[in-house]
Amino acid sequence: MSALLNTLIPGDADFPTPGAVGLHDALVMHVRFAEPYSQVTSLLPKGFALLSQEERSKVLIQIEQKHPSIFNRLIVGVYSLYYTNPKVAIIIQRLTGHTAHPPQPAGHQVAPFDPKFLSIPAARSQLYRSTPETDNA
Repeated sequence: MSALLNTLIPGDADFPTPGAVGLHDALVMHVRFAEPYSQVTSLLPKGFALLSQEERSKVLIQIEQKHPSIFNRLIVGVYSLYYTNPKVAIIIQRLTGHTAHPPQPAGHQVAPFDPKFLSIPAARSQLYRSTPETDNA
């Protein structure tokens, strides 16, 4: 359903359309997002792909108003899978100068930890009451 996905994220001179990065296949195969994708596509009228961008947007607004929970789950899936797609992440990195990889497993660079930040909480008295379970720990 390129028409649906390309209506949600049209693409432009910098960013590819969802169809160009295989978003349909990613949604269909995703354990969390396949269901809302299927549900929303089943609500689309026949000939949806033949409508103008503006007409498709109006149809999607109506679906969102009638089925907000399903539509929201789809939007989360579409945006999550699109903006974490390696092809799109490279573009984000190129345009912003910031790395676009996820924090795990590679992680991001962080400043070295300064233990002086623990001095204030460490100086506080005990904030909990001991129980038999904690006495055995």
